[in-house]
Amino acid sequence: MTDETRVREEVTEALARVRPLVTMSREGLLITALEWDVDRVPAYETATAAGLVGDLELTELDGGSVPAIEAATKAKPVVIFAGDTVVGGKQNRIINVTVWLPAKSVTPIPVSCLEAGRWNQGRRFETSRKVDYGLRAMMSAQLSDVALVEQEAAAAAPAHSPRRRSYAADQGSVWHEISAKESRFGTRSPSSALHDLYAREATDIDAIVRAFPCPAGATGIAVGIGGRLVALELFDAAPTLAEQWPRLVEGAASAYADHRRAVAAGVVPAPGHRYPDEGALGRMLGRAATAMGAAVVGPSVGEGYDVRLAGTRLRGGALVVADHVVHAELFRVEA
Repeated sequence: MTDETRVREEVTEALARVRPLVTMSREGLLITALEWDVDRVPAYETATAAGLVGDLELTELDGGSVPAIEAATKAKPVVIFAGDTVVGGKQNRIINVTVWLPAKSVTPIPVSCLEAGRWNQGRRFETSRKVDYGLRAMMSAQLSDVALVEQEAAAAAPAHSPRRRSYAADQGSVWHEISAKESRFGTRSPSSALHDLYAREATDIDAIVRAFPCPAGATGIAVGIGGRLVALELFDAAPTLAEQWPRLVEGAASAYADHRRAVAAGVVPAPGHRYPDEGALGRMLGRAATAMGAAVVGPSVGEGYDVRLAGTRLRGGALVVADHVVHAELFRVEA
């Protein structure tokens, strides 16, 4: 069995074990806590925790580079999750893919910019909130589609040619989406910074986060917006999800708020029903399992393997380290 086949099987088996634990709703936002039969003590720090105690340093590369920053770890491995953001440096950034950073290492990690009007002499970053699920879905789709193109190009190249994954999102599309969000909100940031928009909606978002507590023992989350299941995430340990939960709900609440503004602006049609039907979770998991057969598997930026999948109305990714799924994310995408 090849490494790629084994990795695909690990992710497929994880998806097959997912079950709903608790479902909560408020207005048109649905949050379902999930479980998938994992019982692990995390062998890593999250970037959120490591950044607070100085176990992770995030800096600009020498000279500055839009699509990458540098991560330096100390005594423990650190996992930084896709959708996490860092603020400071020359520009605020979003982490494109989930990365396991080995202990005592320095690793360039792929990022995208979250503001267009600032490029100054800043060097250091601090970890910050996750972006909303709408932007994450767009970026996940881009990363999966780029991975497929790069795989096809590698297959057509001579055998001795180096094979590299770029983990690149479309920066222009990211900036365009931020501008569209600002227009729907009716505000403009001096540097078109997404975090400025989030700051303006923080009071309303905080109230929603408090309404969705993390159930004990949960290891995953599913998000329903506009009558559809739009996202699903799995983590390899209940303590990791418990730490990340408020940040995940914050990202869901921001996506829900933006969806409501898009409906009001006529950008998207009003939903026909408030919440996803009972079969939505099974359909998303089934589409992901089908897509795993053609998933692009390759060495991660840090340790382990990165997985990119593209299926019917679905894109996603996963990180597999030492034969277990550390993190997986699935997003609904429209045709």
